[in-house]
Amino acid sequence: MGKVRSVLAAACLIVVTAVAGAAGADDLDAVRARRADLQGRLDAAAQRLADIEARAGELATERDALAQQLATFQTEIQAAAGRTQDRVRSLYKRGPVDPMIVMLTTEDPGEALERAAIVAGLVRDDRAVGEAAAARRVQTAAVASRLEERQAELDAAVAAQRGAWAGLQADLQEAAALERRLEEEARRRAEAEARRRAAQQASRRAAQQTRRRAAAASRAAAPAAAPAAAPRVAGAYACPVGQPRTFTDTWGAPRSGGRRHRGTDILAPYGTPIYAVTDGVVDIRSYGSSAGNWAIFRGANGDQYWYLHLQSWTVRDGARVRAGTQIGTNGDTGNARGTPHLHFERHPGGGGAVNPYSFLRRIC
Repeated sequence: MGKVRSVLAAACLIVVTAVAGAAGADDLDAVRARRADLQGRLDAAAQRLADIEARAGELATERDALAQQLATFQTEIQAAAGRTQDRVRSLYKRGPVDPMIVMLTTEDPGEALERAAIVAGLVRDDRAVGEAAAARRVQTAAVASRLEERQAELDAAVAAQRGAWAGLQADLQEAAALERRLEEEARRRAEAEARRRAAQQASRRAAQQTRRRAAAASRAAAPAAAPAAAPRVAGAYACPVGQPRTFTDTWGAPRSGGRRHRGTDILAPYGTPIYAVTDGVVDIRSYGSSAGNWAIFRGANGDQYWYLHLQSWTVRDGARVRAGTQIGTNGDTGNARGTPHLHFERHPGGGGAVNPYSFLRRIC
């Protein structure tokens, strides 16, 4: 009985908060977690329902066995009663069955005593059979009553569990519908964001193409440049950019991404010659999204000089050149679009960059 009541209590406790309360939420992860929780509870409720129905089946089997046992008892009682009646009829055929009459009417004392004993035995047997039958009937009725009570409680438990299971199933369906709606909204937002970004990228590409065409048209319309003047050489060094040029001290100036400027930008028109700053080797590097066409010029004195944003090269990778030899042309490759200049860095001994401004003022 206690087990049945605990199952009933468990069934009644499976009451979940309606998912409609979350209908206004836009947290898809929370809705998915709620749906997973409901699914787990629904599975548990289904298992409990199966257990209760299985127990109901066991009780039905016990009830059927009890009914069969009761039928057997009744058959045995009827058989015993029939045997008793047969013996009584047999005695009646042989004479009176009352012990006193038997004693008075029978001439043979032995026969009288025998018949009296038989009668007394029959009376005792009838009484025992009746008492046993009555006891069996009471016992069987009590067990049958308990089985009926337990069956009624189990029927109630099954009904309650089915109701709880149906409620959980309805909540789960509502949660699944809400999840599908939020996923659809998220998909639409993602598609809209993707379209917006694609439009922005297309706009930027169009603007870049416009700037490139304008720059190309400007270069095409410009008068033919006079032969480049020889670079200025001061001792072992040559100014790395031809004329006209200009530069200021921008060392440490802020740059995008929290960076700081680690060189000097020498501004000059497109195509202005770019020279080897001293004797050394040109180490042309792979094209970079920020640096564009760039190289590390390894000076014979052990210092290194970085050249960034060149438009083109006039020497091959690994070329060994003298100070003032043209190695390329000025440009705006990498992140210098629209502002042609040479980003120039100086690394004494191949180490960290130092401010090259005073060095360039001296040699340019």
